[in-house]
Amino acid sequence: MNALIIEDEKLTADRLNKLIQEHTSISVVETFYSVKSAIQWLHKNECPELLFLDIQLGDGTGFDVLDSLKSYPQVIFTTAFDKYVLDAFKYNSVDYLLKPVKGEELISAIEKLRKVRSQGDIDTIMSNLKSQLQGEYKKKFLIKTGQKFKSVPVEEIAYFYSESSTSYLRTLTGESLIIDHSLDDLQKALNPDRYFRINRHMLVCDDHIISIDSYFNNRLLISLKPEFSEQVIVSREKVRAFKDWLDR
Repeated sequence: MNALIIEDEKLTADRLNKLIQEHTSISVVETFYSVKSAIQWLHKNECPELLFLDIQLGDGTGFDVLDSLKSYPQVIFTTAFDKYVLDAFKYNSVDYLLKPVKGEELISAIEKLRKVRSQGDIDTIMSNLKSQLQGEYKKKFLIKTGQKFKSVPVEEIAYFYSESSTSYLRTLTGESLIIDHSLDDLQKALNPDRYFRINRHMLVCDDHIISIDSYFNNRLLISLKPEFSEQVIVSREKVRAFKDWLDR
């Protein structure tokens, strides 16, 4: 199997190349240190089966390289940052390795790649990888009601809100329960693909937004299910990001 390394730090690229030679049978055809040089080569040559792709490069991102192609090869992302994990799912990503890449991590990534190639089904690997990563997000909330406790899965929660410095969740059945988390903490703990902070007092789930209407002062008025007791307003500074979130 042939591969390219696209990495803007030469020492890191050389180290990765050495690991590939030591632990795999993959042949590295070329190494590029910029978005521009990689794109120029890829537009003149047949794309290899695999890219080892850094995300933050000096003149752009690894995503820029992929967006310049008509179809995506299989990709193993190598990066010093974990904030791009969700973006990586939009591409033909087999694995996402944080620098410095270790030999055992590389071997594991190549084993995933072999499974993809033998099964001819990258969706399976993507689904498994996504499931592992989503384990970082909160799945359940332990709620105390009187002297008893109960666990509420996030799938049964329509939205979160705060009143008088107290945070609540609203279940699909319309029950409001006090939770021991601030909205700031919830915003970090919940999957951002599903939940959005529309103002200082509310986090909503895309599955439970019924309608969206224009509102004065460049804000938005939304209806939720179950219905909230007050008007639900998307603050003016959140409107653009909210629209982008819904238009993914």
